[in-house]
Amino acid sequence: MSFPGALRLFQIMPEGGELTEVTEAPDRTKFLGGSDIAGVLGLSRWKTPLSVWSEKTGQVVKKDEPKLYKTLGIRLEEVVAEMFMEETGKKLIRVKERRVHPKYPMFVAQIDRLVVNEDAVWEGKTATLWLKKEWADEEIPQEYICQVMWQLAITGRKVGYISVLIGNEQFLTKKIERDPIMIAEMLKRANSFWQEFVIPKVMPMQITASDADTLYALFPNAEPDTQIDLGDEGAKLIEVRNALHQDNINLEKQIDQVENELKARLKDKESGIAGKWRVFWKNQKRKGYTVEPKEFRMFNIREVKGT
Repeated sequence: MSFPGALRLFQIMPEGGELTEVTEAPDRTKFLGGSDIAGVLGLSRWKTPLSVWSEKTGQVVKKDEPKLYKTLGIRLEEVVAEMFMEETGKKLIRVKERRVHPKYPMFVAQIDRLVVNEDAVWEGKTATLWLKKEWADEEIPQEYICQVMWQLAITGRKVGYISVLIGNEQFLTKKIERDPIMIAEMLKRANSFWQEFVIPKVMPMQITASDADTLYALFPNAEPDTQIDLGDEGAKLIEVRNALHQDNINLEKQIDQVENELKARLKDKESGIAGKWRVFWKNQKRKGYTVEPKEFRMFNIREVKGT
């Protein structure tokens, strides 16, 4: 997410049951869905408690997915569903309604497909080959575990199947059993999040490294000539920040030292082999545009494949 225009400079100075079907156009500020729950729990790579809160309180409008992305997602989901049915012999039925938890009306799940003659939901995903390791052996990305468990919490069903097409190389289906303890904890924490932060519009202070864009969206402009006392907690945060900054400087120096030791071993050779690694220190030429042209040696390390 990017924000054109003026920037602000930051400085530090010295559980489930019977279902209710909902068919009206969704207003995502009114409920928590399966794509939100991992963010609420702090288990998502794409959402944080703050970003979910900012969307649910209407202070930040979530951008629509690109049209092509959505179109491909819908079409590929059809392919994944067909592959699941062919591989397992099970049949799927599409469900277009959203389902609402009987106790918590703000908890909603969009169930795309149910397994016929089985107390189960089905979720289809696609992934690039870069993400293949996330699905290795018994692994399932935690965001998707949360999403499927949320669907089981809302519907009261016992099993969730999740199928993934990885590039054009691999198709997998994995089973997620209903976990009453996990579901109870999810519902408890989601309800606390909604009651304590969303309804009263109190900003959660569970801030993460991924919240920079959300904070800028919430507070894009500083009021001139204003000041606030951040108190002892603010002072502690500054001390932590300064210590980490110094640690980072020291770590960078250590990295430079190790690289220089490798360069000293290379001497005038362009590359070297060290176990499964190949080390390069090549001559490079830089064209002169806004900087003066110069020649220098580029140092990097690559893993040698097949070792």
